[in-house]
Amino acid sequence: MTPASPQHTMLRIKDMGVTYPGNVLALQPTTIEFHKGEFTVLLGLSGAGKSTLLRSLNHLVQPTSGQVVSTEFGVLDNRRTVRQHRSRTAMVFQHHQLIERHTALQNVLTGRLAYHGTWRSLLPLPRADLELAYHCLQRVGLADKALARVDQLSGGQQQRVGIARALAQQPSMILADEPVASLDPATSERVLGLLRDICREDGITAVISLHQLEYARRFADRIVGLANAQIVFDAAPALLRQEHLNQIYHQQENPAAGHGQSPASPAAFIHPTTQKTATSQPKKLEIAR
Repeated sequence: MTPASPQHTMLRIKDMGVTYPGNVLALQPTTIEFHKGEFTVLLGLSGAGKSTLLRSLNHLVQPTSGQVVSTEFGVLDNRRTVRQHRSRTAMVFQHHQLIERHTALQNVLTGRLAYHGTWRSLLPLPRADLELAYHCLQRVGLADKALARVDQLSGGQQQRVGIARALAQQPSMILADEPVASLDPATSERVLGLLRDICREDGITAVISLHQLEYARRFADRIVGLANAQIVFDAAPALLRQEHLNQIYHQQENPAAGHGQSPASPAAFIHPTTQKTATSQPKKLEIAR
């Protein structure tokens, strides 16, 4: 399956910005859309705003301005719509976030908890959930490890358990925050290839934060480059040129930070659905997020 038409928007960000306590700018007000079946890589250095943008898509980071709008549930402006959106938005984490003393199958089953009430989740889950979880392990090549404790698995296997858990949630979108940062190159390629192929097969929208250029070029349908808390590139990998890489990877420390000055605003190569909104700027983010 190839990525769906860009006209089918799954999630829309409208003038969304994030400022942390102490007037620290994490993400400049930005407008961007994410489309069904698209494998998007957020590319940039640590502190550029990748994780902040990614985690704000399901309100793990609370925006301080603007809106996140789900095509399915509407504006995420109350607990109910945020909870509904999260039930359909799975996460894959850099450090897996697995329960190491539990088996791979038990960890994958936690992806089904969003579909059950609090009291029901305290009981054994239905057989249908068990079968689904096992099928998800089959898809990532770990059916033979279903009853193995997670702490007995390699890093790459643990990340595949994380992907299986995300699939058990039956999501319309997967957010992956630096999913291969702690893996060796060969394992990283296998994990990213597996995630991309599954998302294409199932028509799942994926947004992945990475700092490795070669992986972004190889696996992404679309690259969104960030620097200095703003988007500076948004297009297909084939359109990425050296001048864009200079903007993304030569993020400059702002010598005026803390003195009321704004961070530099590099010229941008931006997809038509992405906009930056001019505003008074808090001081630039100086710590990795």
